[in-house]
Amino acid sequence: MNGHLARPVALDPAHKTQMEMPMALFIHDAREIEDRTNPQSRWLIPLFAVIARAGSVVQAELRARRDAAELASLDDRMLCDMGVSRSEIQRLVRRL
Repeated sequence: MNGHLARPVALDPAHKTQMEMPMALFIHDAREIEDRTNPQSRWLIPLFAVIARAGSVVQAELRARRDAAELASLDDRMLCDMGVSRSEIQRLVRRL
């Protein structure tokens, strides 16, 4: 750059149209690829979505158990200082 500062490029309507064009082509290409996808393999996408959702549910459960164990390990005075009773721990960690 030889010590010169780069000047910002002004966005004009013609430039914006040129930038939007590659995205339109990308979407068109993606739809074309989807049309060529083997119909037997289309069930994989929902399957992977279910697996990902199950993984996040398991992660949330493990986090809740860890948090409940940590709160249960505190004595009653510490819980009282936080405004929590032992009977509320499960409700609080699961945000019920």
